[in-house]
Amino acid sequence: MATINRTEGNEKQQFKQIESDSWSGIYLPAICAGVIMTVVLFMAVSCSKKSDTPVARITAPETPALQTPAPSTTAAVPEALKKAVKKHRPTTATYVNGVYGLSLTYPRKFSLQSADKLKNAPVEYGFAKPGAAEIASLDIPDGLFSGTDFSSALLNVSVKQDMTADECGQFAQLSNNAATDKPADTDTSAKPAADPAKPSTIKVGANEFSEIEQMTGSDERQSDTKYFHLFKNGACYEFALDVETSRQANEDLAQVDRNNVFKQLEKVLATARIKDVELPGTENADEATASQPISATQPSTETQPQQTEKAQVVTPEQK
Repeated sequence: MATINRTEGNEKQQFKQIESDSWSGIYLPAICAGVIMTVVLFMAVSCSKKSDTPVARITAPETPALQTPAPSTTAAVPEALKKAVKKHRPTTATYVNGVYGLSLTYPRKFSLQSADKLKNAPVEYGFAKPGAAEIASLDIPDGLFSGTDFSSALLNVSVKQDMTADECGQFAQLSNNAATDKPADTDTSAKPAADPAKPSTIKVGANEFSEIEQMTGSDERQSDTKYFHLFKNGACYEFALDVETSRQANEDLAQVDRNNVFKQLEKVLATARIKDVELPGTENADEATASQPISATQPSTETQPQQTEKAQVVTPEQK
């Protein structure tokens, strides 16, 4: 039977060996791990510092980009928009007479003529005294009332100086064939003129007029005229609204609605404005009126610098 010799020296030697093995097994891995972590952190910090250091970079010069179809498309868009946007022509125009301080706004489809374009007065004056000055005449197109007995319609403007306000409120009585400069009808069935009508006071637009209506003619040709008088600048301004109808005995035409025609003329009359001006002398009134231009493209002559009459288009902004 084998025996184990256990001596005191052997026990001490074995205890030290066990103690040594336990210390290295516990702390050595921890130390190694700490060292490794320290090295890793040091390397990470070093790398981050290097990355923070600005590095000069040499970049190649940029070459200009070639024009692509896209810019041409964007440039073409405004052109397309310009073509798509239509310029609407104003529907009204304004007649301005600087000599007599008068202005009228009227539809562009109407025809305006100044006194120098008229050979004869379109209608007989309604002043109680002779010697008036013609200013302008505005005609309604014939085609607006096709298929009816409508012949013509106009608004005529004239001025008579050397009159008082009371005299301006008076009207001449027209003869049976006076409203036109055409020969008298030979029809023996022509009706005599009606009893003289009395003037009335009426306000149209911003102005207050003395007004009278007179009818002349026969069954085949009639003229219905409304005269509006306004005293201003020491003179009498007359606005004559005339509607004429005509038909032959064998013509089958509808009767035009005269009230509707007068309404269109009265809309123009409502725009009449008369400024305070010093009118020319009576002896020069006709000469001053005849020399006035009518359109903006026909400026005033140098011999008449004080005349500023013109016809111009009124835009919404100007209104």
